[in-house]
Formats: sequence, C-alpha cells, structure tokens
Amino acid sequence: MAESAAPSAAGALPSDAELLGHLERAVDEVFATMIGTCERRARVDGGELIERSNGAELELLLDGGALLRVDREAVVEFRGALDGRVAIRANAACATAIARGLLMSEEEESLALEDVNDALKECANMLTGWLKSKALDPLGAFSMSVPFIKDAPRELVGAPAGTLVYSTRGGEFAIELWRRPPSQNQLVESR
Repeated sequence: MAESAAPSAAGALPSDAELLGHLERAVDEVFATMIGTCERRARVDGGELIERSNGAELELLLDGGALLRVDREAVVEFRGALDGRVAIRANAACATAIARGLLMSEEEESLALEDVNDALKECANMLTGWLKSKALDPLGAFSMSVPFIKDAPRELVGAPAGTLVYSTRGGEFAIELWRRPPSQNQLVESR
C-alpha cells in the first residue's frame, strides 16, 4: 500500500511516496534535460516489479502484462539516518540511448561499453545526489557510494520503496528506490 505523499513532520524520515516524488522531480528537472524526453509509463509505490529471468536479461512485468527487459543496473547507495539505494535498470539499447544523450553523441558514432556504463552510473549518481540534497540532507549527514554497475544477481537491500518506469527514444528504463534501517547497512564500495 502506498504511503501518503504529504510532507513528513520536521525531523521525521520521509515516506516512501515522498522519496519517490523527489526522484520523479529529479527525472523531470535534471535527468530529462540531460538525456532528452522521458515519459513516465508507470509508478509502483512500495513493493517491486515482478521479475523473471530470461537468460542474460531480466524481465520486469509491468501493469497490463507489458515486459521491460533489462540487462544492466547502475547503482548508488546512500547511508545516514536512512539507508538505501537508487538503481537505474535498462537494456543495452536504452542504456546506449541514455549515454548518447548524456554525451551528446551522434547516432552513427560508436560508443564503447565502458562509456555506456559510465553514463548510466553518472545518471544514477545525479538522481541519488538530488534525492540526498532535497530529501535526506535536512535530516543530518548522509554519504553516497561511488556509482557501480551491478551485473551479478541482485541481493536484497532492504524493502523496495518503489519503482518509476520511463520511456525514452531508446526504449524503457526503470528507476528503483530501496531503503532499510541504518543498523542493517554496510555501504557498498565501488566495484
């Protein structure tokens, strides 16, 4: 069940819905400016999208039975009064389109996998930085991990706070927010 989007009391931890709202604004004001038009397709408050493995790709089941296929995930973790992670998940074509937008490269220009991954990591970093500055820093000191590409099977990182799914010229991508009580956290180092 989604939590209220009303602002939390001073000093209180923001609700999942508030945190997801901050990520939506980050996409609208920062992310979309850097990579081009992003249209939100879905918002899943609480819980996570249903996943199923399809070889090297992971399929996320969206409302209405549509599938979002992803094969890479850029992650930034945060730690403080509230711990968690922001992840961007996309398939190769969408990740490449995001990288082209961020790097302002032409369609015919070849991009190395390292450039695509670096661009995806930078996007995850921008989104997490926005979340940190707008929602988390007012609660006290927070730190962020170095962005990393997660290409191994996912381990549980607390409770899923929600997922945003967007369409862009290269396809669809998901932005996920996970949170957990600070006592359960070890900040992940760069991989």
